[in-house]
Amino acid sequence: MATGYNFSAMSVDALWEIHEELRIVLAAKMAAQRQEIDERLRDLDQFSASSQRAVTALHPKAGPFYRNPDRPTQIWSGRGLRPRWLVFQLASGRKLDEFRIEADSRIVETDEMHARKLV
Repeated sequence: MATGYNFSAMSVDALWEIHEELRIVLAAKMAAQRQEIDERLRDLDQFSASSQRAVTALHPKAGPFYRNPDRPTQIWSGRGLRPRWLVFQLASGRKLDEFRIEADSRIVETDEMHARKLV
């Protein structure tokens, strides 16, 4: 790197003065770069959030498709891991279709005490 300075011939005071000037210039340039990167990240975050909303809109929420006959508030949509109540029932020899909910009688659990019927 070619510079117009002969650092080895300079005094400590002159070198320190250059050091201070460099520190100020570097801090300003780093702050400008950080602001530019933050703006780009905000743009990416907005793009990511909008694309995530679009993907979510393509996949409708799964309603309950299976119900525990012993405790009707326990339901399963058929997605993800099977609940323990269903695993035990299937292990005892019962079939999955035995727990299927009819389309007109779907119940969604809102909390342990209340449930509402879907229309």
